[in-house]
Order: sequence, then structure tokens, then C-alpha cells
Amino acid sequence: MGNIRFFRRKPLDFNPETTLEFIPAKAVNVDEFLFSPVLAGLWKQHELWDGTYTLDDLLDINELLEVKQENQRRAVEAAERKAGE
Repeated sequence: MGNIRFFRRKPLDFNPETTLEFIPAKAVNVDEFLFSPVLAGLWKQHELWDGTYTLDDLLDINELLEVKQENQRRAVEAAERKAGE
């Protein structure tokens, strides 16, 4: 039957860059993965608990946020390369 992934989700086809010039602060009392759509302004905090969204919704929105961040990073990198020509 082959490999079965958790929720049968396909992995992203890129690894996010980790060339930071600083060590980012991390929340120690809050689940950052769970709250990331709230921090992005896409969901309200109570929607995490009231059944508005499913676990699949949470996985989808986090994937989209990661893809958005990667695309923004690539766009900035391409603009910097073009400016350097």
C-alpha cells in the first residue's frame, strides 16, 4: 500500500530558507501553529475553539501562509538580483 502520510497530505516542494540575521523569539505558553492564522489577521481567536474551522482548515491555512511567505522571500530576492545587474 506504500507510505501513508498523516492525513495523506503532500509535503511542500520547497524548504523554507533559514538565513536569518537574528534568532526569532518563540512563544512558550501559546501554540504558534494554532494561533498563526489569528496573528495573520485571517481568523479570530474564538474561531479556534468554537468549531468554525476543522483541523484540515488549520493545516491548509498554515500551508498557504508558508507558501505566501516563501513567495514573498523569492520576490524580494529576485528584485535584489535585478537591482544588482
